[in-house]
Amino acid sequence: MKRLKQSQKLRIIISGVAIYTTAKQIRYGLFGFTNQNAAAQKALDALEFQRDGGWGTVVQGLAGTWEGLQVQVDIV
Repeated sequence: MKRLKQSQKLRIIISGVAIYTTAKQIRYGLFGFTNQNAAAQKALDALEFQRDGGWGTVVQGLAGTWEGLQVQVDIV
């Protein structure tokens, strides 16, 4: 799986709250609660996995439910 650059800018929405951040901040913990950090990291991992699908598709965003929270991650 090809990781995004640490400096890649992202928009993450967790339970209706949008934050503009970088991949590095998500990986190292952006939120105050562990379930929010885990959900953000899992969503970022899923986005990276989808981008590395090998079918020539370019995924720019992903939405789903992780750790019981609705999460959306978009590349800015």
